[in-house]
Amino acid sequence: MDNKLPHYSRERLLGEGGMGKVYLAQDNQLQRQVAIKELTYQPKDDGVNHALQEARLLARVNHANIIQIYNVHDEGDHISLVMEYFNSKTLTQFQQENYCTLVQKLDLLQQFSAGLAAAHKNGVIHCDLKPTNILVDDQGQLKITDFGIALIAHNEQSDESDNEQADGGEGIQFGSLLYMSPEQIQKKTLDYRSDIFSFGIVAYQLMVGSHPFALGNNGGSATEIAVRICQSPAEHAKNLMLNAPSALTDLLMEMLIQPLEQRTLTASTIEHRIKHIRTALMQAEINEQATLPLGELTLPIDLTANDFTQAIQPIKLTENLPTPWFRQSSIAITSMTILFIMLIVFYWLNNTNEVENKQVVILKPTLSDNSIMAPMQQDLVMSAVEDALRQAVINTKSMYLISQREVNAISKAYPDDLNKLKQAVGASDIISTELECDNRRCKVSFSRLVAKSKDIDRLTVKSEKNWIAPIDKFNAIFSTSQTQFASLFPQHSEVNQSGLVQRPINEGDYRDYIELYSQIKGHGNSSADSLDQLEALLARSPYLYAAYALYRETASNLYKHSRDKSYLERLELVLQNSPPEYRYSVFSAIDRFWLASDKGNMVDARLQVIEAKKRGADDLTILGFEAFMFFSSGQYKEAAESYSNAFKLRPSSTLLNNIAFSYWRFGDLIKAESALNSMLAIVPDNYRAQRMQANIWLLQGKLEFAITAYKEIVTNLNNGTDLTNLSLAYALNKQYDKSLEFAQKALKQSPKHPFKLLNLADIEMILGNKESAIAYYRQVVAILIGKNEVKYLTNLAQAYGQLEQANLAIEALSQAQTLAAESGEVFYSSAIVYSLLNEKASAIHHVKNALKNNVGIVWFNLPWFDGLCTEYEFKLLMVKYDNASRCLN
Repeated sequence: MDNKLPHYSRERLLGEGGMGKVYLAQDNQLQRQVAIKELTYQPKDDGVNHALQEARLLARVNHANIIQIYNVHDEGDHISLVMEYFNSKTLTQFQQENYCTLVQKLDLLQQFSAGLAAAHKNGVIHCDLKPTNILVDDQGQLKITDFGIALIAHNEQSDESDNEQADGGEGIQFGSLLYMSPEQIQKKTLDYRSDIFSFGIVAYQLMVGSHPFALGNNGGSATEIAVRICQSPAEHAKNLMLNAPSALTDLLMEMLIQPLEQRTLTASTIEHRIKHIRTALMQAEINEQATLPLGELTLPIDLTANDFTQAIQPIKLTENLPTPWFRQSSIAITSMTILFIMLIVFYWLNNTNEVENKQVVILKPTLSDNSIMAPMQQDLVMSAVEDALRQAVINTKSMYLISQREVNAISKAYPDDLNKLKQAVGASDIISTELECDNRRCKVSFSRLVAKSKDIDRLTVKSEKNWIAPIDKFNAIFSTSQTQFASLFPQHSEVNQSGLVQRPINEGDYRDYIELYSQIKGHGNSSADSLDQLEALLARSPYLYAAYALYRETASNLYKHSRDKSYLERLELVLQNSPPEYRYSVFSAIDRFWLASDKGNMVDARLQVIEAKKRGADDLTILGFEAFMFFSSGQYKEAAESYSNAFKLRPSSTLLNNIAFSYWRFGDLIKAESALNSMLAIVPDNYRAQRMQANIWLLQGKLEFAITAYKEIVTNLNNGTDLTNLSLAYALNKQYDKSLEFAQKALKQSPKHPFKLLNLADIEMILGNKESAIAYYRQVVAILIGKNEVKYLTNLAQAYGQLEQANLAIEALSQAQTLAAESGEVFYSSAIVYSLLNEKASAIHHVKNALKNNVGIVWFNLPWFDGLCTEYEFKLLMVKYDNASRCLN
């Protein structure tokens, strides 16, 4: 019998610490075991006695994951708390003595967050969350203890000392330094968000195995760690848990956001998200064994926007497994050891072969007819899912994302024909998404389509994933979409592993990004205003990595339409100010390649290709860059060879088009036609194939065929490039009035496009409108001066030649020859310039070299070469190349 507490019999000492001792006791009245915490006396005149405060706080909260208090005895010189007895270990001891799977760890965290949510709901914050204040029994049940230093979030009006503590400019520092929030270390006023940060440290430590702010082998002193908690970001859990779902690693980092105003998670939200991550992992194991048809998915009727789950069919999950998780017999340990060895052997054997590379199409999500959701919200949800899938492919080394432009071109010509799409773009996998939504959530269905083993031109469903998404939680949509995408490829262990350090993104900022993505990618609106918004967004959220590529594409499109260099200058500044993690990534090298290309700096572009290759860019990307540089430099044969090598990796109609176009520019019409015929066998109605056929007819001098083809193309599409080509065809056919008409139409679409300006200037000059022509030539010079790329230099030289600025024209030609000494394009432009300068011998020399380098004979029908018809050598060349009629009139 306890003399101080007559209704209790103390049995033994359980432990002791700085605040007092804890005994195991028997409640003689209720016949139950209890714990009695006898605490050191604390004078009441210094504030609320911690023990009494603990009793009052715990009386507010009755929850299965919190240690309950039954009674409090204040005898004046000592205080005793009679509490629930929980036969358990601290979380620290439990981790040391038991092996836990990821799902089991998630179960512990779910219980932890449930208890904390109950406390916060009752206005109680703990202020000292740490592994030693978290108890776990042998069955895996968890309870939070020791609220003895907790603060009351909602002040007690009857207790003046409480009000002073809560309302003061500084809070009193309680707790353990290693697990404090930044504001707690800095002795600021605390609220529930301080507990969220401490929860994050405990959760990170449980999942990763190390403190998020520790460095080196010993982690550093408590004071050093406290400094890092306040000043340095934690390493993203994704970098240390390579195979963990991004939904989990992102959640861990959201809890560890240091600025208080950005730490918006609640314990209740954390509980829900952990629950669904755990459900998804358990469901994934079931799905690996059997996948049900899409029609068998049922939507739970009672789900709310926050209660989204991932399921093929409703599954009843029990909180306690039939046998304890963590008690392993010697037989079980031996079995696990054998299994572990077998897994290692299997892993080693499985990884002796390289993972098969995938060329992936991400189809735009479709919405079922019976969906009920506001149109704007539909747009955002579909954009969020699409962007998540595209980023997942981009972040996977063994995958190549086929461009949306290429997919759209084929889909437009062959709607709803996925077999044709696969064949035309050279896809190994096509990912389709269907959404069925109401005003709270969407049923999302992913399907992975691959070729049948015996019929490579026919598609079959390889795998499917179905889940429920809230329509207003875009971070959750993004992370869960990527987790589900990864599960479509069970053989690929590194899906969505970009190597970038991931940082939590504010929900509002991510929503802003999705709105801009929808506006720019979904609706093609690359406006100056959208660029401004992207720039402001990246200033707020520099770790929103996907926004950099979107910014680059937008700035590049604006520059190409306006030729305003300020867009490229802004892009360069944004890339310079990006975080080091992005600045030194392969993605930044890709951005910088296109920036250098837009600026015409091919030397820097080549350096960026080397850098991209070092940083892990795939072979298709590198070959594409090399082909682009060869083509831009007038090395058309080399460009065709690079495109041909890319075609071996991804046999697509786009690459066949590029091969044909390169050979066309090189003047090898036989190889151009061969590639074109292969393309037409795949996509006979393709616009680009029709354009290429017209281009070949133009070079062959089949001007009537070319004109007929271009007229049909511009009637259907009214594209500026095709209008220019039609204008050229009319000019070569000496129908100059018609040529002028279409040259003007082409320029109207792109008023500052140098090639269209040059073409219009040439036609005006031929028609005798010299004043107008000179004005246009001067505009060409103003745009192209300073550009160091072959196609720009040759056109600049022609403009100077027409303006009778001989020295400048020859200087531009010299620069072009330095870049591409054997280019037919350079020889042809040189022939024009020297003919205009009336240097006939030099002109004929360059005509001869241009013809040797496969420039079509028809191009020498233009009036610039009329003066050469007095020269016998020029006439012989015309006869040799089947153009004897050239000089008859």
